[in-house]
Amino acid sequence: MTDDHRTPAGLRRANTAAVLRTVLDEGPLPRADLAERLGLAAGTVSRIVSPIVASGLLRELPALTGAGTGTGGGGRPRVPVDLVAGARYVIGLHLGRQRTTAGLVDLRGGVRTVLTDERGPGTPDQLLAGAVELVTRLRKEAGRVPVLGVGVATGGWVDPTAGTVVDNEALGWRNVPLRALLTEAIGDGLPVLVDSGARAQATAEVWFGCARATGSSVHLFTGNVIDAALAMGRRVHTGARAAAGSIGHLPVRDGGPACACGRRGVLQAVASDRAVVDSAIASQLLGSDGDLTDLAALATSGDAAADALLRERARHIGAAVAHLVDLFDPDLVVLSGGLLAVPAHVDEVRAEAARLLGRSWDPDRVRPTALGPHALAASSGALLLSAYYDDPPAYDTFS
Repeated sequence: MTDDHRTPAGLRRANTAAVLRTVLDEGPLPRADLAERLGLAAGTVSRIVSPIVASGLLRELPALTGAGTGTGGGGRPRVPVDLVAGARYVIGLHLGRQRTTAGLVDLRGGVRTVLTDERGPGTPDQLLAGAVELVTRLRKEAGRVPVLGVGVATGGWVDPTAGTVVDNEALGWRNVPLRALLTEAIGDGLPVLVDSGARAQATAEVWFGCARATGSSVHLFTGNVIDAALAMGRRVHTGARAAAGSIGHLPVRDGGPACACGRRGVLQAVASDRAVVDSAIASQLLGSDGDLTDLAALATSGDAAADALLRERARHIGAAVAHLVDLFDPDLVVLSGGLLAVPAHVDEVRAEAARLLGRSWDPDRVRPTALGPHALAASSGALLLSAYYDDPPAYDTFS
């Protein structure tokens, strides 16, 4: 927040954020209950809530009446307020190796509309032209509902403070000032926030997914790029160089195919979507035009070779999970990306992690993402939503 919490303006900003986060987390609450939970005076909460209701962001529900239902002193009914999820939108934009995905995301992290641009890797100018077109279409789709900003995620090493893609091997990008380029291309002063795909997904999980109630969680994304992210509560660790979570070069086997970096047996070279599809076995099964979806379909239909290849990949990911658990001992490990193309293989990940970690580890602490089929759009949008809930007046006006 920009205002010092010791000033009246700073305190109001902090209290506004606290009120919205509490309603988001706990559902409809009367003003008196909000005051009690936040340790604020009833009048303070009322002065915060009233303009937010007037702005359409919160709505008043029917009053609670009757014994035991929250009747206030003197028999006055209490009126719960609830978040109106569709009162504001953000746009989530994910730049992958093969496609750009964009979604209109509401205040509860729900994806209302998804658009994609199917394409191969390209220069920043080539990819951003398509991305801006998707953003423009989604802004029109939003109609009269305010769009708060754009959250952008991509794989590899991303510096969110500078808004720069430091290194994305899948796209071949180095030191691309993504936030500045998109901000200029979109125009209208719309805020743009940029981070890595894994940190975006970790952010979405702690706000809207299966990691909401955890003290610590690790998110492991397996796609054409493999990345991880550590969250403590709702704070996702970035690192001194913004390089936290870059685990693609983690050794998980002896020998094997070489990575672009020249090392063999590292996670990126044996477990990424591209590595699996480009393997000799997959090439024999799919020919030159197949992709991971085709390979997963073969495995699901009973093709033993395809199933064995994807199970081997799952065991490599299980080894990576074991390393992450040894390092961080999190309450939960969340999996996402192409690994989930065959959901049954999550058990292979759990089994391998348990084998390496021993009996002290509970395999049920490894779970697939709860973000649903539009996880890429939801997680990218969560970057903007998390910033919004940290300081709503920086993005919104309550009169």
